[in-house]
Amino acid sequence: MLDKLNYTIFTLMNIGKLPASGTIASLFTVFFYYLVIYFFSQIIFFSIFLIVVTYSFFFLKKILKIFNNKDPKEIVIDEFIGQSIPLLMCDGNITLIIISFLVFRIFDIFKIFPANIFDKKIDGPIGIIGDDIIAGLYTLLIIYFIKTYI
Repeated sequence: MLDKLNYTIFTLMNIGKLPASGTIASLFTVFFYYLVIYFFSQIIFFSIFLIVVTYSFFFLKKILKIFNNKDPKEIVIDEFIGQSIPLLMCDGNITLIIISFLVFRIFDIFKIFPANIFDKKIDGPIGIIGDDIIAGLYTLLIIYFIKTYI
């Protein structure tokens, strides 16, 4: 039962089985973020983010055993986590949200140092999630720069 729940969580309700699953998962995260801040608040989204990150670091290793790959494409919770980081600074601003999505996808696809180290050399949850956290932090810096200087 717990394995089925974890599979559903870590594949974001089977988004991970779709083509371009990383992009779709990031897009899902953007819509999820907007709905949560519209109907609830930024604090609720941040709380959900913290719960998902913590849960993923503790339980992702168990679900990895059913895959034959150290970073299976079906696991897209890492995109949710990475995309959420810059969204935390967007304050519901549609322009910043769109920029956040586009820039995060670029950083996530190209794996700029040290994300490439996490992606290629570190196994388990830290390797899977780490490269997306770094892409999210790089994107956060871009959003911060835009908010501050433009």
